[in-house]
Amino acid sequence: MRPVHHLPFILLFMLVATSASLAADAKPFGVIDSQRIVEEYDAARDARQQMEKFVRDVEREISDKQRELQRMQEDFYSQQMLLGEAARSQRMQELEAAKAEYFRFQEQVETRVQQEYDTKLGEIIEQVKTIAERIGKEEGFGIIIDKAAFSVLYIDDSIDLTNRVLTALARGEDE
Repeated sequence: MRPVHHLPFILLFMLVATSASLAADAKPFGVIDSQRIVEEYDAARDARQQMEKFVRDVEREISDKQRELQRMQEDFYSQQMLLGEAARSQRMQELEAAKAEYFRFQEQVETRVQQEYDTKLGEIIEQVKTIAERIGKEEGFGIIIDKAAFSVLYIDDSIDLTNRVLTALARGEDE
């Protein structure tokens, strides 16, 4: 079920797309569902499953690092009263360095996950965009959107109103 907070944006987009479509020689607009493609297209389903396994493995790594950092913190706080000032300061520096390393690791993981996503699903996404663009041109669509990702896959230049808006702005037509 689609989250309710997306509904106003979807309705607004559909209204704008419909209005633009009617204004531009009644070019139809089309919709695809990338979620359904991922569920039904074997290559996409396999890529998604590989991606999910990769993410589970990465989450396990993060969890291990979190537990190690938590153990270090607990050790420090349980022993800090027994330590001299120099030893306490040294252990605090080690703990802060471990925290900084953990945050660097998280950033690296985010990069690795994005790279893995691009490797596993990027090619399929590009294929979907290419097919949507071909269908849009061949069959005269004005716009094709992906309802699952709520993104535009294809838009005919004839329905792009940017130049008209820029011209109106330049003329001072703001009302």
